[in-house]
Amino acid sequence: MQYRTFGNTDLNVSEICFGPMRFAAKEPGADELSATGKRALQRALERGVNFIHSSYEYGTRWAVGQVLKDHPKRAELHHIIKVPMPDFDDEGVFDAAKFRLQVEDALRELHAERIAVLQHLQRARPNEDALRIPQIPSVCEAMLETFEKLKDEGKVGYLTTFPYSPGFAPEALKTNAFSGMVAYYNPIEMEMAEYFPGMEAKGEGFLCIRPFMGGLLTDRRAVRSQLPEGDRCLEEKWDAAYERMALLQNELDLEITSWTSFAIKFSLIHPLVTSLIVGLNTPEQVDEILDAADGNYPNRAIFDQALEIYRTHGIVES
Repeated sequence: MQYRTFGNTDLNVSEICFGPMRFAAKEPGADELSATGKRALQRALERGVNFIHSSYEYGTRWAVGQVLKDHPKRAELHHIIKVPMPDFDDEGVFDAAKFRLQVEDALRELHAERIAVLQHLQRARPNEDALRIPQIPSVCEAMLETFEKLKDEGKVGYLTTFPYSPGFAPEALKTNAFSGMVAYYNPIEMEMAEYFPGMEAKGEGFLCIRPFMGGLLTDRRAVRSQLPEGDRCLEEKWDAAYERMALLQNELDLEITSWTSFAIKFSLIHPLVTSLIVGLNTPEQVDEILDAADGNYPNRAIFDQALEIYRTHGIVES
């Protein structure tokens, strides 16, 4: 397993972060899905993964906790959790008590002493920049006061922003409240790569979500004509994404023999990217992804080419 340091911090984490979003049932039980998911987490820990992403919204943290409760590596692990505050129906008001409760619930459920990274989500209803961006200063001021108290108590490490949109991202980073960003990033969704130079200069870090663009950039779905009837990637909204895949295949100075492997390796080309948060549901998936994250990545020119393709052809929405 390869490891990287998050920005200018002392946080050293595995290049793959275990994502348990769908790895277990929503309620504790002895079902096969959950049993397989727990074996996947155990396999990831055996292979050196030391970074775990979780959220109370997923409903699967119970299974993570069962694996970690008596695990010999528990004290060596780093956690990142989603902390939405204000949430959709909070009318832009930051609630310090709810923020603290989300952290303390996670500490208890994960049997952890500290949450290394808080992934902050500032939400509104509707969840649009016109509502969210004007609220950034007041939210950050209140949030930092609570965060610093939690940090002094040894319960949290670093604060990151999940901006949702390219418009929100620079406004959030401008506050200097965050040690980095958590966002969608892959060879097609490169909107946030525009902020990499500025983040690098400030010593911030980047954590990648969705390196497979929702499962599209995998060997399972790479050839659209071979998808089974009813597969969601046959829907018209995925047309532009498949067109971009074909363009990348034709334009990059690289032969792509496995999209699954390429998506992982590509997302780790840039040194700003610390770790990829990947949903891992089976031991076989763990091995496949960790085998791809082997330190043998394409050179920086491939990133530059893909970014130029994005700049020329624009955003692809799915």
